[in-house]
Amino acid sequence: MNRTARLIVGIVLGLVISVAAQAKEKTIKQSDLPSAVQRTAEQESAGATITGYTKDKVEGEKVYRMNLLSDGRVKGIVIGSDGTVVSVEEETAWDLLPADVKTDFTNVTGKGKLGAVSSITKQGKVVAYEALLVTNGKRDRVRIKPYATALEPIPTGDSKK
Repeated sequence: MNRTARLIVGIVLGLVISVAAQAKEKTIKQSDLPSAVQRTAEQESAGATITGYTKDKVEGEKVYRMNLLSDGRVKGIVIGSDGTVVSVEEETAWDLLPADVKTDFTNVTGKGKLGAVSSITKQGKVVAYEALLVTNGKRDRVRIKPYATALEPIPTGDSKK
């Protein structure tokens, strides 16, 4: 699959997943977290400011997201109900992005404006980059998978006007 086709498929998948994810996500309190999730959240948030928690279902499994501010950057940690870290989304400086990812983001921006870029990490490996794209007042999340030969859906995001 060539780069342009990958990019288009990624945008479409991101938009579809974003709408579905937003519909299921529910804001919760720390006291509503299962004990295993609370322990992981406490360990992962050391030195950071927690800004909120949400509960969601991804591929039939309950997951919990902890949003926080760490070293001046926005960070989200998705934790499984057993307390394992599923993924980490962390704001990333443009200068630190791989060249092919910068190119893909630049190509998709068009007449829109690209917001903050985040890396999405699973098991210690960056699996995608995500950014907010605002075009004609419409806000969407755009995902780029680095060095991809095929795209896979990565559940997270939102689509707001």
